[in-house]
Amino acid sequence: MKNKSTHFDTVVVGGGPAGIATAMHLGYHQRKVLVIDRKTSPMQFVNTSIHNYPGIKPLIAANAILQKMRKELHEFNVETLFGNVISIEGHTPNFQLQVKSSKPKPSTVTAKTLVLATGISRKHPKVDGDWKKWLPYAAKDHMSYYCPDCDSPQTAGKDVIIVNAGTVNSALHVARCIRPFAKRIRIFMTDDSNVPFTKDSETILNQSGFEWTHGLIREIKILEPGKRQQLLTVDGQTLECNTFFVAWIGIPRSELAVQLGIDVDSHGNIITDSQGGTNVEGVWVAGDVRPMTQTVATAVGTGVYAGVMIAHFLLASE
Repeated sequence: MKNKSTHFDTVVVGGGPAGIATAMHLGYHQRKVLVIDRKTSPMQFVNTSIHNYPGIKPLIAANAILQKMRKELHEFNVETLFGNVISIEGHTPNFQLQVKSSKPKPSTVTAKTLVLATGISRKHPKVDGDWKKWLPYAAKDHMSYYCPDCDSPQTAGKDVIIVNAGTVNSALHVARCIRPFAKRIRIFMTDDSNVPFTKDSETILNQSGFEWTHGLIREIKILEPGKRQQLLTVDGQTLECNTFFVAWIGIPRSELAVQLGIDVDSHGNIITDSQGGTNVEGVWVAGDVRPMTQTVATAVGTGVYAGVMIAHFLLASE
């Protein structure tokens, strides 16, 4: 934190598009704001262009958009702390956050209001038993896509393998979304998925009308990104395609909300009212940790809305 401040009108936990959008609105209204960012937003890593976010032509990569957003924060005197929030206690107007950063000891910051923009944890496919070995291909250089709402048109005319890391229904959802575009669709069900592959899964797939197979991924070979790619299995299959589309499951990062007694649904998504407010006064939520589709435009919209509501709340309390 550049000014060593410890007390803020608002602390935003999460430095993705939703959190930044909230912080920018409040900074614009001359509120003292801190964004705590542990740099795990999916947009930190995605280097393919975003096509369905207004006003960004010529198109730029998702990670470049995030970098531009971060730079713009400084124009509104918003402070940023790169670190991880360990715990949150208290009530409005005195929330206390313990933050672990590069310092030897956790630092403490306080705030009148909070925004939880903590997002979701994506579950990736495993390569040779390790999900980290998939990361070099995760939403990079058109080697794989993750969001059917964002990227289905990118599969136009392509031979696509859907690599499933979730449920059979998540795989079929992706298949149906890209069917109007892709030339060929095959589903690869990973036997070490986060959700077990069962006989019922086989029945559902056999009735779906889509080509499918299953197994364990031994290796990924990228012969030409987005054009010639291979998935090699432990049992000797070599599946070649133009690109992969990952069918995944997400786990909401709502642990801090639970600490504060905020209501979550059966999936762990934080429950909010129509304005992004929670059942705990002084706490708002923005972005993917709410039950919503994961698009940049949607995340930014919820972030701005939360910022507007917090600005009104702060005015009313003064």
